Amino acid sequence: MKVDGVSVSIHADGYVSLTDLAKRNSNQEPRYLIQNWLKNANTLQFLEQWEQLSNEHFNRTQMSAFRLLATENRHAITPKKYITQTGAIGIISTAGRYGGTFAHSDIALNFCYWLSPKFQVYLIKEFQRLKAVEQLQLGDPFNIKRHLTSGNYSLLVSAILSQTDERLLTHPQPYKSRLPFAAESDMLNKIVFGNTAKEWRLQNTDKPADRNQRDYANVLDLTVLNNLEFLDSMLIRWDVEKEERQSILQETYNIIHPILKRSKTLKRLQELADNNNPESHPIAGV
Repeated sequence: MKVDGVSVSIHADGYVSLTDLAKRNSNQEPRYLIQNWLKNANTLQFLEQWEQLSNEHFNRTQMSAFRLLATENRHAITPKKYITQTGAIGIISTAGRYGGTFAHSDIALNFCYWLSPKFQVYLIKEFQRLKAVEQLQLGDPFNIKRHLTSGNYSLLVSAILSQTDERLLTHPQPYKSRLPFAAESDMLNKIVFGNTAKEWRLQNTDKPADRNQRDYANVLDLTVLNNLEFLDSMLIRWDVEKEERQSILQETYNIIHPILKRSKTLKRLQELADNNNPESHPIAGV
C-alpha cells in the first residue's frame, strides 16, 4: 500500500512493514530508527499493554528486565532481542531480500505516531481504504444476507429430505450425490436472480470462491427468495412435481415482487444496507 507516497509492504499475516514506514525518514537508516523507537519508554509501555491483552504467553518478568536494558545507552535494542526475550507476538522480524521488521496494525500506528502524527493519519486513511475494498470484494462481510435466507432454506432442505428415498439417505455414494439440493436452489436462483449459481460464478470470476450471488443481492430479492423457499418447501411436502412447482413459483414471484418493491420497510432496510456499504462513503484523500 501507499502511505504519503511511501510504498509499504504487508506481511502474509497482515502485519505492516515498520522498515518501509521508517524509510520515510531519509536521514537515518530504518533499522536504527526502529531501535530508537524500541528504546522509548512510552513505546515499551504501549507494547507491554498490547501484549498483555493479546498474548497469553507474554513474559512480563522478562519485559521488565528488557525495559531496564533499554535505558542503558551501551546496549542496542533490536526487534529480535525484544521478541526472543519476551515472547512477543505483535512484532516479527524476518531476514532476506524481502525481510525486515513487521508489526500488527495497532503497533504500526503507534510507530507512525512516534515518527509523525500526520503520518499516522495517512496510515489510518489507507487502512480504511483497504478495508473498504475488502468489504466490497466480499459483498457481505458479516454474512447478514446469508442469515436472512438461511432459515427458510433449512425448511427447503427438510422438505426435500422428507420426500427422499431412504437409500439416498442411508447408502454411500453415488446415491447422496444425487440429492437435489443444488438443483432446487438453482431453480429458485433462476427465478429470482436470472442465473444459476454456476452461471453467476462464470460471470464473476473476480469474486471470492466462498461467496455467491446471494451475498451481493439486494434486500428486495432476498426477501422474495425467502418467501419462495418457504412456498417451495410446502409444495415439495405436498408432492407437487418439479415442473408444476416451477410454474407456481414463477407466478408467485410475478405477483409478490412488484408488491414488495413498493414496501417502505424494505426500502428502509435497503437504505440501511447501503449506508453500511463502503462504496457509498468515499474516503477523503484517496
